[in-house]
Amino acid sequence: MPARSTALSDRLAGLVELHGPGGSLDKARGRAALTRAIYENFEALRPILIAGGSGKPIGSPSGAVRAWCEEAVDHHVLRRKGQGYRAAGNGARTYLAGAWLEELMALALLACGCRNVRFAQQVRWRAPGQEEEHFNEVDAIALHDERLVIVSCKATATDLLERSHGEERLFHAMLELSYWNAHFAAREALPVFVTTTDFFDEEAGVFRSPKLMERARVLGLTVLTADFSLSERLFARLRRALGDAAPPD
Repeated sequence: MPARSTALSDRLAGLVELHGPGGSLDKARGRAALTRAIYENFEALRPILIAGGSGKPIGSPSGAVRAWCEEAVDHHVLRRKGQGYRAAGNGARTYLAGAWLEELMALALLACGCRNVRFAQQVRWRAPGQEEEHFNEVDAIALHDERLVIVSCKATATDLLERSHGEERLFHAMLELSYWNAHFAAREALPVFVTTTDFFDEEAGVFRSPKLMERARVLGLTVLTADFSLSERLFARLRRALGDAAPPD
């Protein structure tokens, strides 16, 4: 049997093509500390992310939040505006609105030894028997050993499961990831779902939505539950998921 190709494009299903360069890994590496800090201080920084991501002015924060804002200025994510801040352009708004989580997962994939890591990657594809082209953006994608890894990132409110239609929103995102696995990788990928919604009640020791976790299991998804104490714990969970995943036949 001939050796399997290690090129990312060759491991995608035949009707799917990478389109464009995707996000910049150099930029992601350069502001890795800034991105990790968002994850580790998500609740404190969420008002900044919401305002900046929607193009609204940011007030005059204090303490650790202001220190993060000053670091964000150094990385051209924020710019000073009077006593406060604003997003430093459309790319910065996209980052603040949730692309930071895509960057974090790209960094996690790299840290776990994955190759051909891409994030914010557009793909172009046709359904079998159709001429019309479709475009999707995959949050993060890579190769681990010979297996494709597809990551869906949802930077959502930590209490989304307690809100109206919150569970439905997350299930829709899970279905989309399952769809990616089916159409982009013939269900041979490891599909990883990561979100900032708090799935696990540490005090009670139970999942907040057992039904949603069971749906993820049926869809064959790996769910990385949020742990905002250290981003390294998220990396460790991904590393375990990659190690536990059975290789495709």
